[in-house]
Amino acid sequence: MRLIFMGTPQYAIPVLDKLVDCGHDIAAVYTQPDRPAGRGRKLTSTPIKIHSTDMGLQTLEVQKISDEDSSMECLLSFEAEAAIVAAYGIILPNSVIDKFSLGIINLHPSLLPKFRGASPVATAILQGCKETGVTIMKIDEGMDTGPILKQKSVRIKSDEKCDALTERLFTTGSNLLVETLDEMQTDGIDPIPQDDSKATLTERLKRQDGEIDWNQSSEQIYRAIRAFHPWPGTFTTFNGKRLKILDAIVDDGDQKNLGPGKVQTDKSFRVGTGQGSISLSTIQIEGKLPTNASDFAANTLNLDGSILGN
Repeated sequence: MRLIFMGTPQYAIPVLDKLVDCGHDIAAVYTQPDRPAGRGRKLTSTPIKIHSTDMGLQTLEVQKISDEDSSMECLLSFEAEAAIVAAYGIILPNSVIDKFSLGIINLHPSLLPKFRGASPVATAILQGCKETGVTIMKIDEGMDTGPILKQKSVRIKSDEKCDALTERLFTTGSNLLVETLDEMQTDGIDPIPQDDSKATLTERLKRQDGEIDWNQSSEQIYRAIRAFHPWPGTFTTFNGKRLKILDAIVDDGDQKNLGPGKVQTDKSFRVGTGQGSISLSTIQIEGKLPTNASDFAANTLNLDGSILGN
């Protein structure tokens, strides 16, 4: 099948690779333009651009597709049967939707109609879901509202962070996608409309979402540490400096409640919460490299008994 592929981040790469390995003709790869990144704000290409260029595929950096300029004409010139979207990060205009004979097919990392929108994986972890999944769907005019072609459930591991789960979902989704395309070419698939009454919507994550509220339970905070890794990350403050929480475990057993945000450094870096406590494993104080939390606790004055976040 002749396809346009649209994707941007690292975890879209297995999807592109799977399509190529299965013999699909990738007419062109669309990705977002280079952007400044890192402390030096050096102009950096997207992972998909680097990978697809190395593969010898025609790669275009496109921020917007419109009838008002040559971008639409260029898209149609490839004469693709379908466009495949895997975390492109750009909303396609309605005028593009009906330009492909087999439509625009999207890989979405949730079991739609649950968790539509920008942060489905993080939201599933944050809400303590035991499972999530992937949906192969046709794009329509709404936000993740199009009819479903195929779905597959995926169990969420108890210690799994957002980046690892996202990678696993997109790898699973790549296999489901090629199954879907095969069926579309042979017997065909009847798309199933979503039940809008069961829909939930997720929001784009913001940097401030990662600030820890120590009044929450230890389980809620642990979910946040997993859900917001690597972006926006979870953080608190100590002595006026930002303290990033990179890894932690929920304390087991009947331990004395310390109170929200209070630190105990007896053999570990333990912090009280609104319910229970949590032991920090890896942290990063502002201006320093990540370090073992117990080592930090053993070598930091005035930490024991302090209240984080004040």
